[in-house]
Parts: sequence; C-alpha cells; structure tokens
Amino acid sequence: MTFKTIAAAFALTVLGASTLAAAQDRKVGDILHSDARYTTFAKAIDAAGLDNVLANDEAVTVLAPTDDAFAKLPAGKLDELLKPENKAELAALLKRHFVVGSLDQYDLKRQRELATAGGDKLPVKLVAGSIRIADARVFGRQSIAVNGTVQPLDTVLTH
Repeated sequence: MTFKTIAAAFALTVLGASTLAAAQDRKVGDILHSDARYTTFAKAIDAAGLDNVLANDEAVTVLAPTDDAFAKLPAGKLDELLKPENKAELAALLKRHFVVGSLDQYDLKRQRELATAGGDKLPVKLVAGSIRIADARVFGRQSIAVNGTVQPLDTVLTH
C-alpha cells in the first residue's frame, strides 16, 4: 500500500466516524425539522405544541407522513387543523403517529398492531414486502435518532 492509499483510507474512516457521531446526537425532533420530506409534519407538530415530546430522551417511533402524504388530505383540511382553535384536534391527529419505543423497519415487520400515544391501535401488515400501517405504507429510508426512529409514511393516519 502506498502512503496516499493509507492516508485516503484513514480520512474516510475519520469522516465516516464523525458523520456517524453527528447522526447519533440527533433526536427525532431534529430529524423531522431538518429533513425536507417532513416540513408539513414538523410545522404541524410545532402548531400542536408537541415538539417537546420529540426532544426528550424517551424512545419514540414516529410514523411520519411526508409532505406528499399531507397533500392527499381533502382541500382545506390541513389549513383548518392548523388554526389555533383546532389545536386539540391537531394534537390528537398527530399522536396517532407516535408509538412508544424505538422500532426500526425490521421490528415493524414483526408487529401485528401498534399502540399509539393517542390511544389508537393500528394494524400492521406486510403486503408484497411492504409494511402497511392502517391505510399507510412505510416507504423510503428510515432515520434513526438517539431517542427513536422516524418511519416515512405515504398517507396521513386520519382514523
């Protein structure tokens, strides 16, 4: 091995370790507020006053609808939910997307039902290799934080 090869390998190792360390310091709330897929969800969490739930150290799995998922809601529904007078309704909707404990996609595949922070029980199925939670499909890459995981959904869990 040449010196350049060894130096390059070392640099990649250090860069990878620092990237991993940075990812390990992130909390679920940090991921939701920094990932462009979840801008609407993050805005709704802030409007409902639930951002503190995602910033603490208790493990949580967030079933996070993407911006495209929110776009599927009936016209005007999101605007209505974001009004201050509908804060309790918005919080109830969002709590359907929080599950106590950290579940990665492997763990989700082994579940039959999830109990949400809102008190709902959501059925979990594996359909053609895809994880389905109620009417939503888990898709894309999950994000792992120090206090849980974020699982992207293609649909908002409205019931």
